[in-house]
Amino acid sequence: MGKVLVAHGEREIEKLHTLVQQAKNNGVLDLAFLSQAELAHKAPQIKASMGVWSPSTGIVDSHQLMLSYLHKLSEHGGQYVNNTRFVGAQFDGHYFIVTLNCDGQLFNLKCTTLINAAGLFAQSCAKQIDALDPRFIPELYYCKGQYFSYQGPHPFKHLIYPMPEQHGLGVHATIDLAGQLKFGPDTSFIDELDYTPNEQAKARFVSEIIKYWPNLDGSRLQVSYCGIRPKLLKSGTQDFVIQDHSVHGIKGLINLFGIESPGLTASLAIAQHVSKKAS
Repeated sequence: MGKVLVAHGEREIEKLHTLVQQAKNNGVLDLAFLSQAELAHKAPQIKASMGVWSPSTGIVDSHQLMLSYLHKLSEHGGQYVNNTRFVGAQFDGHYFIVTLNCDGQLFNLKCTTLINAAGLFAQSCAKQIDALDPRFIPELYYCKGQYFSYQGPHPFKHLIYPMPEQHGLGVHATIDLAGQLKFGPDTSFIDELDYTPNEQAKARFVSEIIKYWPNLDGSRLQVSYCGIRPKLLKSGTQDFVIQDHSVHGIKGLINLFGIESPGLTASLAIAQHVSKKAS
């Protein structure tokens, strides 16, 4: 599908150059700066001082990806057990005795490797592992982000991304597999889990979108859905945190903290990384 990154003014242009350099440092070598003519072709109606083309950017059908993972799990003799809550784990120096609650019934299992990849609930699960020193459990901050869908025709063939904000990638334009255009997410720190969309955010979305798409018809924006990121910081740059025994000293325990939305795209790479730590 491809993505166009757009920048306005000297400050954002500088940020765009920094992003391109970081991509090169990470082994992404196919980014290309666009002339104004190329920008107009790749992203019709987009207003920007400078643009960069990312041809290898794509989108993921998350539902089909999860079904594929379940199929692979079954192929390798694994089991997916839903409606089950992690109650706690005791470590005896070699084995973890894990207590689970399945539809009100408690049961235990014994394992030598315990991987905590509970997303928004990773910290609360980690606190129930008796051998883990609390100082290795980072603070958790809920950061809500919502999307607005765009009803009707639009000129875009590729994803459109403004320069990232402190806590997210900015209100960008995404096209799903059905061709539906949506904008988001925004960022808002909240104290409790709440997935209720906020219709009042529409004005803020309009003001952000028209910075790069002046022809936006705001009446076509409709509130869509929300997600919540497991932030570890309220300011500064955050990366994923993956801890093994070299960090906390407990052989066989791997904790994953702060795995927010890019974690879906990076899930296979994360799995390979965790697999090496677990071997």
